[in-house]
Amino acid sequence: MLDDIARSRYLAGAAITLVIYDSILLIQTERQTIWASKWTFPKLLYYFIRICTIPFLAIAAYDLVDFRPALSNRFCEIWLALISVPQVVTFAAGNWLFTLRLIALYKQRRALVWFLRIFFVATYTVSGTFLVLTLTTYQRLGLYYNPIPKCCYSSYSIPHYSSPLFYSTASYEVLLFSLTVYRAYRDAHLITNVNNRLLVVLYRDGAAAFLIMLTMKTWNIWVFTSQPVSSTHIATNIYWALYAVLITRTYLNIVWLVRQPPGSTTLTAGTNLSSAPSTTFGGTPIGPITRKMSLKKPQALVSDTLFEEEEEKEERHQNGHQYPPSGVQPTYSHQGPGSPGSTTSNTYSYRISNPPPLPPIELPYNA
Repeated sequence: MLDDIARSRYLAGAAITLVIYDSILLIQTERQTIWASKWTFPKLLYYFIRICTIPFLAIAAYDLVDFRPALSNRFCEIWLALISVPQVVTFAAGNWLFTLRLIALYKQRRALVWFLRIFFVATYTVSGTFLVLTLTTYQRLGLYYNPIPKCCYSSYSIPHYSSPLFYSTASYEVLLFSLTVYRAYRDAHLITNVNNRLLVVLYRDGAAAFLIMLTMKTWNIWVFTSQPVSSTHIATNIYWALYAVLITRTYLNIVWLVRQPPGSTTLTAGTNLSSAPSTTFGGTPIGPITRKMSLKKPQALVSDTLFEEEEEKEERHQNGHQYPPSGVQPTYSHQGPGSPGSTTSNTYSYRISNPPPLPPIELPYNA
């Protein structure tokens, strides 16, 4: 028992650390892409998963840590529902994000779209029913604080109808994966085109996310069907964390390709997007590497005055005139061309964007 609790404790800590670290890594990318876009239902689901996962994973980990004060029995009675309901709702939000992706791919087949919607509702109706039965059973049997493992504990075995929580959702995810693979096979000729990176990210990330989540789901089913009650939360927290990371990163990759961040909207000629290396799961394209260009401005472009002066100097040399006269250097003066004291003639003047101020008026008396 104590070994199972210890493993659950370490995996719960790893789960909350993974989600927090992933959120910190993607703050800037989210701000430039998803947060800058208009509010839609997929965007709402994305932030719901982000916001809902961290605090409830922290509550799940708080029960398992061994350096806090003893918990009350009242906390243990509500603790299981406090983490189980948000977990199932988060899974539903993530699967609906995947469903919306497939609906966009199969939008011409209205019968299939309606079938996906009905299957989704039926799946989570069944899953919610088994969740209520599990919570009711534990409420009746009782959860209490055990000072030996220092966590909430039940001496009864895991109810036999707890594992269908994962069966029903697994069947729906298999359907989503099958439809994704079929569509990828149909679009194989488009995926080979370099300009269809969106399809590459869509199918590649979806397949990778499904395989990882299926592995974690299989682990949970094995624990719920064959392991003692002390092993209940060995795999649930890390599965929740990985699920949230995979779902949000897959969605972020798609949004990144559809909506470039403001800093990457102006691409120089000859540049292309790259999907590796990547700072996000599945190879989110990172900012393109542009050709290096010197920021030093050519001398002829620094000043129109200098440029025109050189042109006129060249013209005067061609006509046999030396300009400027030896010993005379042109100076910037407020006096007009050709006026007494001016160093230039009426045929030459500096082009100044603003008219020069009038010379000061000498008053006949001291002011």
